[in-house]
Amino acid sequence: MSIVEQTRFLKSILPFDRLSLPFIQQAASSLDIVYFPLDSIVPLDRRDHAYIYIVLKGRISESSHDDRLSQSALYGENAQFGANIILNQQTSNLTYQAIEESILYRLPAQVFHQLLKGDTEFESFYFNDITQKLSHFHRQLQTDASSEAMMDAVKIAPLHALVEIDMQTSIKQCVELMESYKTDACLVKQAHEYGVVTASDLLRGLAIQGFDLTGPVANLVSFPAISIQKQDYLFNALLKMTRYGVDRLMVKDGDTYIGVLHQKELMSLFANQSSLVMLTLERATSFEDLKKVTTQIDALIAGLSNKGVKTHYIAKLVNELHRKLQAKLWQILDYEHRFAEVTFIVMGSEGRSEQVIRTDQDNAVIYDDKIDADALGAFCEDFSHHLIQLGFPPCDGNIMVSNPAWRMTLSGYKKLINTWFDHPTMTGFMNLSILCDAQSVIGDPLRLATIKQSIGKQIENNSMFLPHFARAVIQFDTPIGLFGRWITQKDAGHSIDLKKGGIFPIVHGIRCLALERGIEKTNTHWRIRELINHHVFNEAFGIELGETLNYLNTLRLESMLVKQARGQLVDNLIEIDQLNHYQQDLLKDSFNVVNQFKKIIEHHFKLDRI
Repeated sequence: MSIVEQTRFLKSILPFDRLSLPFIQQAASSLDIVYFPLDSIVPLDRRDHAYIYIVLKGRISESSHDDRLSQSALYGENAQFGANIILNQQTSNLTYQAIEESILYRLPAQVFHQLLKGDTEFESFYFNDITQKLSHFHRQLQTDASSEAMMDAVKIAPLHALVEIDMQTSIKQCVELMESYKTDACLVKQAHEYGVVTASDLLRGLAIQGFDLTGPVANLVSFPAISIQKQDYLFNALLKMTRYGVDRLMVKDGDTYIGVLHQKELMSLFANQSSLVMLTLERATSFEDLKKVTTQIDALIAGLSNKGVKTHYIAKLVNELHRKLQAKLWQILDYEHRFAEVTFIVMGSEGRSEQVIRTDQDNAVIYDDKIDADALGAFCEDFSHHLIQLGFPPCDGNIMVSNPAWRMTLSGYKKLINTWFDHPTMTGFMNLSILCDAQSVIGDPLRLATIKQSIGKQIENNSMFLPHFARAVIQFDTPIGLFGRWITQKDAGHSIDLKKGGIFPIVHGIRCLALERGIEKTNTHWRIRELINHHVFNEAFGIELGETLNYLNTLRLESMLVKQARGQLVDNLIEIDQLNHYQQDLLKDSFNVVNQFKKIIEHHFKLDRI
């Protein structure tokens, strides 16, 4: 290749793409091309063969001198290796072998050190901690996809004028103010409470309910006013609009209201399909309409993922849509309103707002004694059947409303909880863990709150429960061994289970700590924030833990989307072969954080004494 071609090539390789033009040209002019036949060894050490290698063609396997059968990394096209050895960050007791006929670029260590000294952005890539690396990873995704607007603050959005009135303002005066300020909503104050009245409310009051123009707006106001801080993310504004089913938010600066954010202005800042999904949901009158919604949600997930939006933001939005979808299905099937008083709850990852791809159902109902249990049972079986048709697979553990064990009265659940504590089993622990994460979707949420209070009291009265409950954190091995060696499954893609290896230990460990502190939030990221506030661990480690969880979930989501598009089984496995070297390095760093967290849980709950 010519120097021009080599320069163009380096501009496409992380982190060489960060270099200024003089430095990238220096690197390009220093490159050699080397060839390695199948099974040959690539020489690499700190003295005689000190190089950075970049793969042009083929694949290179990294393994320990003592165990060449166990790979610690795989490097395919455009991947680089050697920096950790040159920088003395990794043992040189490693072997690099061509497992395919390979052509590599080779950069001398002397030039590499000059680049490090000359460019701080380039240097930071190799010396940043995992939190900084993961933050850069997501920023890069957003930049590449031109979606950074989604993570901008609300304050950049065009706001409608704020018009504040009181409850006694006449309808006529309200209309005149709206016309004067070119807005369609007013903030209404009543004592220390704020509500909202919209142009649609006024029109409905005049045309349908027969209110007089001179009458007060009091009977047309909706409480409370749904608001958002001007420093909050635009994405969270969209999330709130979706959750509460509104198309405007009152924007605050601290305790002061400053303007109104409309959905149409929000959607003009970044195009996605969430408004289309909500519109279809609101207008849905049949099961066939809901099928269209699931297709739109799938497209929304793929679109947001491709734009680099963090997975936990996508999960929050998608779970709000899924809950509204399930509530709408209940409403459509229960057209006679026989079970409108039943409390329908979602549990597990759905309850934590952490499920993105529809993987399985984890749901239950709590009902009053006056409900016809047999009729409800038949309805719930039909409901579960329709959820399956909408793409919510049945739960392997049969934790669904179609199962009578998850369809009981409040007293029935209390008795069941007592049984789980009096006669502890692994099944009981699993059931408790998913119930602790539950959120209500339909019906009186106080029923679920009462159940959680019963669980909390049992935990207080059983000092040894949480240590035994927490043992599941160390149930699965982290898939990384000595010298950073991957411990993979014996399949063609060298796959690992991200859920068992990293996601579950974090989620369950945080759950145990949250239960110990009586934290009511269910989302793992929210629980981490509360645990930081409780000084369970410091801010830096809490952020590191949250970023690690998000990275693991991002890799899992990307793998799931690929499998879904190919019509393959959607699971928690990810193939190491499909990750580039940077993703592999971040994954190893992530698993090191998981191991560190496991040690914290072991020490905190004294698991070695059980």
